[in-house]
Order: sequence, then structure tokens, then C-alpha cells
Amino acid sequence: MKLLLLLTVLILALPQALASIPVWVGAYEFPPYLQLQQQQASGLTVQLIAELNQLQQQYHFELVLTTPVRRHQDFQQGLFDAIFFEDENWGWQKKGLMMQASPAFAQDDEVFIALQSQAQSQQWFADLSQKSKAGILGYHYRIANYETDPDILANQYLMIPVTDHLASVELVLKQRTDTAIVTRSFIKQYLKSYPQYQKALLVSDRVDQSYQLQLLLDPAHPLKMDALYQWVCQIMQQPAMQQAFADNGLTLLPKPD
Repeated sequence: MKLLLLLTVLILALPQALASIPVWVGAYEFPPYLQLQQQQASGLTVQLIAELNQLQQQYHFELVLTTPVRRHQDFQQGLFDAIFFEDENWGWQKKGLMMQASPAFAQDDEVFIALQSQAQSQQWFADLSQKSKAGILGYHYRIANYETDPDILANQYLMIPVTDHLASVELVLKQRTDTAIVTRSFIKQYLKSYPQYQKALLVSDRVDQSYQLQLLLDPAHPLKMDALYQWVCQIMQQPAMQQAFADNGLTLLPKPD
């Protein structure tokens, strides 16, 4: 009887012992890494989470939505453990938040857009100091000295805050701003989806900044960055993932020697 009871306890405890350790992955709207349509999330972060869960069973990755402005505070409050397609220089170090950072594994650029009828040539983008600029609240832009304070951005840099890239493009099309800052990957996808605007919009050769994207992970989490980075590099070798990056105009970076 005692043996039967012991076996019953062990069987009931087995699923808990074998349960995957959760890894909560923070993400904010940042096409093509995360897009929200009717409360449904899609994009490269969602794909990467699915592939990580398929690749191994020790950890289970789950998406947690945050915002560009709130992401540092949400991490401090323990709402997520990791964030993908991020740069440790985007406020993490400035706020004194300790994160494990992977080597950069992808590169993207931020460029300017304007109405073709207004800009007419690339020379128009050479001096933007007196031109209004739409930018996403909470993002760090080189042209604004990486400032995030809304009042300083409005008064010193003529920045108009928006909540997403789509709103930035709409302000340009409606002539409510002179220019907008968008990622090269986003505007490539946008013009592919809305070819009627290809002749209306001029995309700058000028790059506001090129950034190299990393994985950031709470150093207190049981998962170690070396393992996470190796898994992601393995996933990036899959033809489907490489095609997804190519379709979005993103550059995959080689592993460091």
C-alpha cells in the first residue's frame, strides 16, 4: 500500500518536474519584428518564439506586449525576462538596467521619407534642421541626439510624436509633417503592400542610423545567453527564416569568431 502511494505521488509530481521553465519575451510594435493588427501579434519576434519552442523543450517562450516608452519599467517590474531585436544602447545602460547581451545578429537602418512633390530630390534630405519630423515616442533617434523627452523633441528638434510607423507615413501623406523617420525594413514592406504610394513617397539615401540588433536577457534567469544565442543562430540558418529576413530588407550578421 505504501509503495502504491509512493508511486502515485511520483507520477503526479512527474509533469511538474518535467515542466518547461517559462521565458517571458517583451516586445513592442516595431515592424517587421512585431506588428499588431486587431490585437493579433505577428512578425519576426513571433516567428522566432515559435521556432525556439519547437527547437527545444527545456524552456517555453511566451510573448509579453509592452511599449517603447514603458519597456524599461516593465522589465524592472519583472513583467518579462528577455527582449529580442533590441540594442543594449537603447536606454538600458543609461537607466542602469543590467542585461545579458548577445552579439549582434541582424542589422537594419532608419531612413527618412517625404512627399516626392515636396522633396523632389535627395538633396532635400541634406538639412532637416528646420523641417518637422514624425517619430515614434520612446524611440532613440540619432538626428535628435537620442533624446526621448517629448518636450525637448518638440521644441529643439521639431519632432511630432506618433505611436507607430504607419501613423508616421500617414502624416507625411496628409502633409501634416515634412518628413518621417522609419526603418528601411518597414518602408520596404509598406510600399510592397501599398504600391500606389511608390511614386508619391521619396525614401532618403541618407541614413539616420544603422543599428545592430541583439538579444537581451535578465542575468538572473536560469536560461543563459550563450545557449539562447546558439539556438537563435541555428534558427537563422533555416531557409524560411533567411527568406523572411531577405523579404524585409534585413541583413543577417555572421557569428563572431
